[in-house]
Amino acid sequence: MFKTLLKSLFDDTSKDDKSINILFLGGSGVGKTSTLTAMYDRFNSVVDTNLDIQLLPDDVTSNRLNRKLAELKKQVALDEVRAKPTLIGTKQLEEYNFYVAKDEDSSQKLHLKFRDFPGGYLESERIKVKSFIKDSNVLVIPVDTTTLLEEGGVWSEMTNAPATLFDTLRAIKGSFEMKNRLVLFVALKSEKYLQGTDYYTNRIRDEVEREFKNLINFFKSNKLSEKVAVVLTSIQTLGDVEFSMIERDTQQNPIFIYKKRDFNSRYSPKDTEQPLKYILAFAISEYLRKRGNLNKKVSDMFDLDAQFIDAIKHFSDNYKRDHNFVILQGEKLVKYKEEENFAGN
Repeated sequence: MFKTLLKSLFDDTSKDDKSINILFLGGSGVGKTSTLTAMYDRFNSVVDTNLDIQLLPDDVTSNRLNRKLAELKKQVALDEVRAKPTLIGTKQLEEYNFYVAKDEDSSQKLHLKFRDFPGGYLESERIKVKSFIKDSNVLVIPVDTTTLLEEGGVWSEMTNAPATLFDTLRAIKGSFEMKNRLVLFVALKSEKYLQGTDYYTNRIRDEVEREFKNLINFFKSNKLSEKVAVVLTSIQTLGDVEFSMIERDTQQNPIFIYKKRDFNSRYSPKDTEQPLKYILAFAISEYLRKRGNLNKKVSDMFDLDAQFIDAIKHFSDNYKRDHNFVILQGEKLVKYKEEENFAGN
């Protein structure tokens, strides 16, 4: 009876511990859905087949991503892709739900809920955006690498909105002091800048740190430095399609031209699983940290077992660390150090 009472008291907490709310912050046209699609598609290519885990989308998410995957493959078949920098894109709030689990019937599940709001909300619906941020455990800030690096980055504010993001986040500083968070800068469309010796430069990192200097310094402030992990990952969204040149329309606005590398180019995203690895590393670290704060009898009631957690840790622990994959702050929040305490329970 006592165990039943305790379980009822902690039921809500245990559910929260197994659900991670992930918010995309930025313009909807920057390539967030493309990134989610490539992340999901690539998971099966990189996960160890001996690990008994899958990345399972719900039916709505599956249908959306499969349609997007077909669209991305068609883009690679074209001679070129043309894009205009803009903060406007998605017309409505969208959610994408994934479950990390053995299968859909398994009791061992970690729920990843991605939320994508219309880019225009950053200007017209900041109250809503602030509410989304407060509810989130992970903030994904997509960075359009092309607009950041080309023509001195003059078009970056239109797509990446660094000043707008800084103003929005600093207005709710108190909420960042309430719980641990992961802030993930994801440099998209990086194909051109990660080839050959360019890969071993700090160009992307240097420009991200310059463009988002105020925001990164905000996270480094005394009360936030221990609560916020900040990570940069650079991904190749399509793989064989890279930035080529800029044209102008009749109003002298830029049109960014992306071309496939050769006639036989295929849809082949690279490193798109890396953001997921960091998200899962943070999620499991948070779960184990919270679990470790409870006494043994209470923590025994939580239903993520050691084998399931070890499988997720095995997948997420080997996230990339180099010039283009950098933990700028808060490494301890993405790498929990007291696994022995869990194994001994």
